[in-house]
Amino acid sequence: MRRVFMALSILLLLVVIYICLINFENYAGVNFSTLSGHIFQRAIRVSTYTVLILLSGIFVGAGTVNMFLSAQKDQVKAYKRELEKSSVAGADNASKVDVLEAKIKTLEKAFNTVIDERTQLEIQIKSLNSEIDNMRKKGS
Repeated sequence: MRRVFMALSILLLLVVIYICLINFENYAGVNFSTLSGHIFQRAIRVSTYTVLILLSGIFVGAGTVNMFLSAQKDQVKAYKRELEKSSVAGADNASKVDVLEAKIKTLEKAFNTVIDERTQLEIQIKSLNSEIDNMRKKGS
């Protein structure tokens, strides 16, 4: 698509140059009016007039493209900032998950330790109960 537009622009430029060349000796009358109301008449070559119109169009087109291009660059920058914020938030959430997983592992170890201690206490209680039963049997 870019090549098509480039070819069209070169073709149009050549057409304008051709029009300027064939109308180089032709003049057109142009009226200029001032703020005070005076009108000045001037004869300008058609080729000069055509070149002025061409240059005006080029500058207006370049300004318009620059305006849209800068607006689009601002949108891209805003989108990049939003992506960076979301990636930072994602990394923050990932670090929170890591911290919670570490806490869970610590709690699991503590729970296993408590269960082991409970099991040992139950064994001690059973052995003490059996000793008490043995002492009762011996005393009776």
